Amino acid sequence: MDHKEWEGKDKHVTISIADAFKTFKQTSAELEKEAKQCTAKLNDDLKVMTDRVKKLDENREKSLRGIDNHVKDLVTRIKESGDKLKSEVEEIYIIKRKATDAELEEVTTKISYINTDINFLHHIEKANEATAMISGNDVITALDERIKAVPKTKPDVNVEINFVKYNQEVASLQTDIGMVTQSRAVDCLEIGEAESMTLPTIDVKIMKTDECEIHANDIKATLTQPTGETIISEVEEDDSGDHTVIGTSAGTWKVDVKVDGEPIRKSAPMTVKVEKGLLNTIKINKDVFDVFKYGDECLLVSSMENAIHKYQQSGKYIGKVTLSEGVCVYSMFLMKNGNIAFSDCGNNCITLCTMNGEVVKSFGKGELTCPSSIHVDEASRVMYVVDHGNVAMFNIESGKLIKKIAPWNNMGFIDIIDVTLTRQGYILVLYCVQSCLKLFDNEGKFIKVLVSEGDEDGMVKHPQGVAVDDNDNIIISSHHKLQLFSNSGKFIKRIDSKEEGITFPYGLCIVSHHPRRLAVANYGHRNVKIFNY
Repeated sequence: MDHKEWEGKDKHVTISIADAFKTFKQTSAELEKEAKQCTAKLNDDLKVMTDRVKKLDENREKSLRGIDNHVKDLVTRIKESGDKLKSEVEEIYIIKRKATDAELEEVTTKISYINTDINFLHHIEKANEATAMISGNDVITALDERIKAVPKTKPDVNVEINFVKYNQEVASLQTDIGMVTQSRAVDCLEIGEAESMTLPTIDVKIMKTDECEIHANDIKATLTQPTGETIISEVEEDDSGDHTVIGTSAGTWKVDVKVDGEPIRKSAPMTVKVEKGLLNTIKINKDVFDVFKYGDECLLVSSMENAIHKYQQSGKYIGKVTLSEGVCVYSMFLMKNGNIAFSDCGNNCITLCTMNGEVVKSFGKGELTCPSSIHVDEASRVMYVVDHGNVAMFNIESGKLIKKIAPWNNMGFIDIIDVTLTRQGYILVLYCVQSCLKLFDNEGKFIKVLVSEGDEDGMVKHPQGVAVDDNDNIIISSHHKLQLFSNSGKFIKRIDSKEEGITFPYGLCIVSHHPRRLAVANYGHRNVKIFNY
């Protein structure tokens, strides 16, 4: 018999056995390829399940050890409570182990069946063609059904068993020492909100929403740019027990955080825009002592002369406020009514003028000897003026001297260099030679030193300028660098980098709160630099 006949509804087809066998071998080869891929997947699943069994056993042992160690620290009368908890662990373990073993056995059985079908196909191929055709179709059909029945997702049996200790100081618990939970660490975490951040330091907070034991090396954070560039970021634990993803470079990154290979479910992968720190450098080509924001995108710049220069933040020069001969503008403050208050070193007074240079009023003559930095509290209508080692307080309406605070300490030199207020109304006084930042109450009584002298980050050396942002953070320009501190004086980060050319920075001003951005009068290089921070 050298051919086989099939009768259809409308036609009669004759196919040679050789052609049919060739088709059979092709089908067999394709199925064998699919079967091997399927086996590879199942072997992967087998490894996953084996690892899960191992993790389940480790969790069991870890929980039991935790219970034992905790119970040893308690009195004998609560031993019964500890035994009860261990029973709960064992009961949970038995249930979970049965479920895991069942999945493990199911996967192993599927692998065995597929391997058996593959071996039978190989055996059939060695027989004569007619026998192969008769016996092979059923095997091919069965193998195809097995392949289609393999699930596309990996096994996912919850193998978590955790022991959570109760606070021993809570008297109402009596003999209750803790509880056993089945929640996983991944379910106890969420990513903090962060739409934009700034180099050189960027971070994404991973916070605990529930009690769980987690270590930094259990957390894997993947950062991906739209270009496809991907990096595995470091994760560090902070003092509060939360964790931080440390970023590396500017750009828009998708942050995907996983714990033991599972994504944090309470927070979908988030997108974070990371901007470089130095945004722009505006060349002034003359000495620069102070800078102040006006309008949405413009800056006022002083250069110890009888003019206040105007620049766009982009760097374009747009004009100046021309003042009388003999005026020497050092520090400025833009009032809410649009007038400019400035310290006049040429006439040793404080002057208020319009944007056209028309003088509104002056005060302090005969009471000020060398006015420099100023700060205005418009709510209380008080101006603070650094003057020859003191801080003088003036009523800005009447121009009368209220009092002087932080007096010169008889060290033989002028030391106070800048003054500003916190959002709570406390007075910050910056000392250049002593190299420190001191905190005074609103009456001028010394409270404490917030930042002390030193060359290291978190300390200041010959500082020149201080500013406070909307979050009550403190920025200080000192000794070729800019630093950010909390309102308690705790160091947060350095804003600039050594390569960005900060040299003898003087006045500071906040130009934006969202995003956080500041401008600094960079005296040493005769320019103004604008930084994201």
